[in-house]
Amino acid sequence: MKKTYNTPHGPMDCYENYLIFHLSSDGITGEASKEILSFARDHYGNQKYVFIASRKFPSPISPDAYKAINPNYMVGLAIVSESDTVKEEAYNEQELFNGAFSYFKTIAEAEDWANTVVRKS
Repeated sequence: MKKTYNTPHGPMDCYENYLIFHLSSDGITGEASKEILSFARDHYGNQKYVFIASRKFPSPISPDAYKAINPNYMVGLAIVSESDTVKEEAYNEQELFNGAFSYFKTIAEAEDWANTVVRKS
């Protein structure tokens, strides 16, 4: 069952094991990350989940944004985009996340991966 939240930085669709965040702002700061993750924390509580970030365009993500993540609950991060520039950004961000991390060109691929990550965690 899907529940949608409208954050100030883009819509977030929450499912059983993962959420899909559609980035619509120009970049994410540490404060923005805290705000976005508060929606996930309120929705999932102490349940483990994977964050799928759908990025249609390149957008700077501050290293401070990753400090707001609680890896005990957010066990995976997938970045989805068809943009080669976003793919490069994702590889640069990978070292900032302490958990399962992957890049995909489609949301469907990321959803399958997310369900596997949550089952194995």
